[in-house]
Amino acid sequence: MDKLGNVLISVMQDLSRVSTNGYAHIKVNRNICDSQRFEKLFNYFTYGTILEHIDLQVEEVDSRAECVCGYRETVEGDHAGYLRCPECGKYAEINDRAYEIAKPDPEKTKLRQSRTF
Repeated sequence: MDKLGNVLISVMQDLSRVSTNGYAHIKVNRNICDSQRFEKLFNYFTYGTILEHIDLQVEEVDSRAECVCGYRETVEGDHAGYLRCPECGKYAEINDRAYEIAKPDPEKTKLRQSRTF
């Protein structure tokens, strides 16, 4: 799992590349940080940057184990990246991305136009 500082920097870099129109919705893994703390840190570190005035909505998400048989379970704490499925016995993959930008969708949003003065 990534460290909080690395996740914060990655979010800032990703948001600075796309045109946000003043709003962003971020999903942050609960194992990294709670939503209020992440928002406060984001506001602190973006002060004086192009991201300073973004209305940021932060949502917490859990790590989830997903098996090919359809079994899904919320996973808490440390793990090896997989666990045995209690239904079929195969190994279930754990999806524990550090963050996800929900809005604006980076794949559908235009890249920010740089301006020189």
